Amino acid sequence: MPDTKSLKARMQDGHCVYGMFVFSPDAAHTELAGLAGFDFVIVDLEHAPLEIGNVLDHIRAARGVGVSVIVRVADDAPAGVARLLDAGVAGIVFPHVGLAASQTSDAVSAMRYGPDGNRPACTGVRAADYGLRPFSDYVAESNTDALAIGLIEDAPVIDSLDSVLQSTGLDMVMPGPGDLAASLGLPGELTHSRVAAEIDRIVTTVQARSNCGIAAYANSVAEGAAWHKRGARLIAYSIDYKIFGAALRDIRQAMPD
Repeated sequence: MPDTKSLKARMQDGHCVYGMFVFSPDAAHTELAGLAGFDFVIVDLEHAPLEIGNVLDHIRAARGVGVSVIVRVADDAPAGVARLLDAGVAGIVFPHVGLAASQTSDAVSAMRYGPDGNRPACTGVRAADYGLRPFSDYVAESNTDALAIGLIEDAPVIDSLDSVLQSTGLDMVMPGPGDLAASLGLPGELTHSRVAAEIDRIVTTVQARSNCGIAAYANSVAEGAAWHKRGARLIAYSIDYKIFGAALRDIRQAMPD
């Protein structure tokens, strides 16, 4: 049976939660993730050609298999964040956190109802069962469980990361090695020693704070295991298209000519 606790509650209980990025509009990818035993998917609105209607399809599929939907947004516009939460997402991943910390702070505030934040209230939204459950119950649940995850992907931000975390109210930080490598003038060199050193600095800074956790992106099972050992409690394994493409390649290469 799927665990009915929220992702945040499971992590607070000491568990690590696992998922993958979804770039496809096909909600069967989310169903498959749940059937395979994953805990969440991160539907991508930054790089994938998806719209909020696609997100809703994934949310409905996720409900049927007991997984949570997180969304990586293209920007930190508060109105867009609140709209996604109203649709029923479990959390938001913000890109390039720290380049405009005040904007991120406003967006995180839009994830919480007052007095904890300034999220607009509507009792008829999908996340509140269209008004068929007490709205006060939903408010308490959402304010407690909604995850705010920040991607740190720009080298200039790392020196001031502690103050960024203090001002934004993020629940978790995920190092973004792809963009981080590019910001260091090393595009595509995700395993370069300079990239690794900056990621180490991110992890050290975050783990010194009691109110913020580490999330991670892994390109392999071994990399995911290494992140687990480092204390990450939310690990996203690759991207649906990359997983499918790699499986097809391996199958074809294994076939005789």
